[in-house]
Amino acid sequence: MKLISLLLVLLVVSFQANASRAASQLFCSDEDSVIQGGVDILPWSVAKPFPWDNINGFWKLGDDAGTYVRAKVQSSTTSRKILTLQIYGDGICSRPYARGTGYIDATEKNVVRAILLDSQYRYQMKLGLFDSRDLSVSTNKCGDRIMAVSMQVVGRALIGGGSAKPIDPSIMETHNMILKKVNSDASFKCER
Repeated sequence: MKLISLLLVLLVVSFQANASRAASQLFCSDEDSVIQGGVDILPWSVAKPFPWDNINGFWKLGDDAGTYVRAKVQSSTTSRKILTLQIYGDGICSRPYARGTGYIDATEKNVVRAILLDSQYRYQMKLGLFDSRDLSVSTNKCGDRIMAVSMQVVGRALIGGGSAKPIDPSIMETHNMILKKVNSDASFKCER
């Protein structure tokens, strides 16, 4: 009986330590904006109304110094909202390597789902705005609201009608990140 009690105490302490470590992995500093966990680690059911009026512009993606997302509202009516997205891998002035379109699903009105393509893969991206308390992060570090994204490879890009090779399951892992706005001008172009 004492052994079972000891095991239960160790299990509870271990669970609390892991939960505390998972919560501490949500930072809003430039050094660490990656959220550990799978596709459902973000609380999508409590996402705040999507910021259609403030989404346009360039957003730093996670903790990668050179990766940015350009978001631009393509269409916004009361019944349909569409967002165009581009991902830049070598800074804002590089050429986008992935492009796609996002939309609002009728069942999740506060979450934008998008499919993006690059030269090899198709990605699913989910974007949502969260209260920092829902993500267990400090409002002092991150502010009251946080834009977060979940990305996952979902298939090969079949450009030109080629046949799809099997995908290594290790690259299909979900990546959860915090987006930080760096420029509000979605039509910004670099001078070369």
